[in-house]
Amino acid sequence: MTDKKSTRPPEGTPEFKEWLVEQSSKHIKDIFGDNHKPADFEESGAIFGNIENLDKTDAELFPDELEEHTPEERRRKFKVHSDKAKKK
Repeated sequence: MTDKKSTRPPEGTPEFKEWLVEQSSKHIKDIFGDNHKPADFEESGAIFGNIENLDKTDAELFPDELEEHTPEERRRKFKVHSDKAKKK
């Protein structure tokens, strides 16, 4: 292993603020500079799929997958709690 010297000065010092500005300016130039290249994105998959699949439902696209909740597991009614009922 090689020993890398830490060039980071202690926090709260004027040297640290200068170092921080220098480091951030390097990153800004890298991101917004003329030589910046965007990330390579995959050009296949759900977003870039066939146009025929746009009209299909999830059930049609993924017939082997079960529904998230069966009708028996779903709640039928919700109980509403209000502060007005407690005050009376």
